[in-house]
Amino acid sequence: MAESFRELKKQAKRELEEARILIRSARKKMSAEDKKRAKELLKAIEDSLGRKEMEGLEKALEEFKVFRDEHWAGIKINRAWETIKELFWVVLIVVLIRWLLIEPFRIPTVSMVPTLLVGDQLMVNKLVYGVQIPFTTKKLFNLKKPKRGEVVVFKYPKNPNQDYVKRVIGVSGDEVRVKDGWLYINDKAVEREYLGIYDGPIDGGFCLSYELYLEKIDGKEHEMILCQTSHFGDDYGPVIVPENSIFAMGDNRDNSEDSRSWGFVPLDNIKGKAMFIHLPLDPDNHYLPRWKRFFKRIR
Repeated sequence: MAESFRELKKQAKRELEEARILIRSARKKMSAEDKKRAKELLKAIEDSLGRKEMEGLEKALEEFKVFRDEHWAGIKINRAWETIKELFWVVLIVVLIRWLLIEPFRIPTVSMVPTLLVGDQLMVNKLVYGVQIPFTTKKLFNLKKPKRGEVVVFKYPKNPNQDYVKRVIGVSGDEVRVKDGWLYINDKAVEREYLGIYDGPIDGGFCLSYELYLEKIDGKEHEMILCQTSHFGDDYGPVIVPENSIFAMGDNRDNSEDSRSWGFVPLDNIKGKAMFIHLPLDPDNHYLPRWKRFFKRIR
């Protein structure tokens, strides 16, 4: 009995799948009454499946078979073409999601340590600032502008084929400078708290030992590190951020190629806001996951 119902269930699911294809193929030729009847018959099959009623399912399938033979006898299903169409729509949806909504990004350098480690793969919200035309630095339209303290992914101004990730330090009209290793925005020292010696993973660069700080920009807290022995760009600026641009810096302040090196980032270059780490891989440990960093929100 159970085996018979399983076979009947397979047949019912096959009929439901084919019916949806047949309805699409014959929708222009079907009357409103026929469309209504087809929906009723399919619903009867689905209801019988849900209730696991063998007799009801057999009856529903028989009634549907009569309707199918009467209305769709001359229609043949090209399964290869149907598969191609389904794959096309899947690929199109994936491309649209990647273009409009979210995109993965892998961290290749140490410039954003300790917030982002080499091997971290993060998800980027591409819609938050506007929709960028693919393969260009132009936007179809803009929404909100990046705020100080946010981590953004953008096309490198010197080479738009490269993507960079940095923290927004200054926005249009801001004065940014570094004096004696301390960051100032609009002539006001950015608040930071010493947390101790940084003992997390880091690879590359000239520094052997780092100090860990908790920095606060516009009320948003994040960790950053400074080299104990030498600070790159101890004194920088002041500079004024031009209109429709941002000033970006890495959280690894003494080991980051950023706006101090190559200038401002045009708003049109910004692809999106970094949201969370979805796949934290450790290149120093055979690319095994760093389990504690899964789905870590980026602050």
